[in-house]
Amino acid sequence: MDALTANGTATIQTSVTGVTAGKRKFIDDRRDQPFDKRLRFSVRQTESAYRYRDIVVRKQDGFTHILLSTKSSENNSLNPEVMKEVQSALSTAAADDSKLVLLSAVGSVFCCGLDFIYFIRRLTDDRKRESTKMADAIRNFVNTFIQFKKPIIVAVNGPAIGLGASILPLCDVVWANEKAWFQTPYTTFGQSPDGCSTVMFPKIMGGASANEMLLSGRKLTAQEACGKGLVSQVFWPGTFTQEVMVRIKELASCNPVVLEESKALVRCNMKMELEQANERECEVLKKIWGSAQGMDSMLKYLQRKIDEF
Repeated sequence: MDALTANGTATIQTSVTGVTAGKRKFIDDRRDQPFDKRLRFSVRQTESAYRYRDIVVRKQDGFTHILLSTKSSENNSLNPEVMKEVQSALSTAAADDSKLVLLSAVGSVFCCGLDFIYFIRRLTDDRKRESTKMADAIRNFVNTFIQFKKPIIVAVNGPAIGLGASILPLCDVVWANEKAWFQTPYTTFGQSPDGCSTVMFPKIMGGASANEMLLSGRKLTAQEACGKGLVSQVFWPGTFTQEVMVRIKELASCNPVVLEESKALVRCNMKMELEQANERECEVLKKIWGSAQGMDSMLKYLQRKIDEF
């Protein structure tokens, strides 16, 4: 074990404790949003909900509703367990009579991206092996979105950060709560972009705006994200759930063949390009995570988060 790894291991427990406490504060400060209260009640009361550990899946009339509700991570962040559950739910929805998928989240945060606490704990053991496993998990997760044939509609109720924001262009319609915001501060994390954002962000918002997000970590409000094409429509928080469900039910009443073929026409020239971009991004991530400098960057990021709280 090199000196950097030894020092990193010695400080991880402190980092994990501090960041976790800070994340809990982040959630507590936002518990008063009306959308979240109704959604929590709805999830608890729905007898048709499929039971997972980190997500809730509700089979509804004409569509499948997947909600991030992580127990193994804070703020609906993504680790391999969470990603596998989402992939499993999408696989089921692809094979059943669902016409489309609605992806949203329980709580006041949509998705905080990768679970760095999970990753750092494992990278201290065997950087090369664990960085390969982590990159493979992200590659498979992102490819599931690229290859999914039915429409995926996303309802973003709160912050979407990192991979939680970069997967949005891989979906078909994105509706956002007015209070949501979007950020991909990869350089701050000490990592390179993921989720095919190196291809999709320049496509939808132009090179200059994409670089601002991917390199400088610019934070976009919901209205700014809508203006740049990352979001389809923005709705008022008090009526967000109703607005989403009205539109979802309208879509779910359409001919499923028409929905699937329409998506295929829009995406027909993109699949290979996106799979190749995903492969390139994951190879770079594996290289960065497998290096001592990459580990150092992530530890410094965690330390900054502790200092903030």
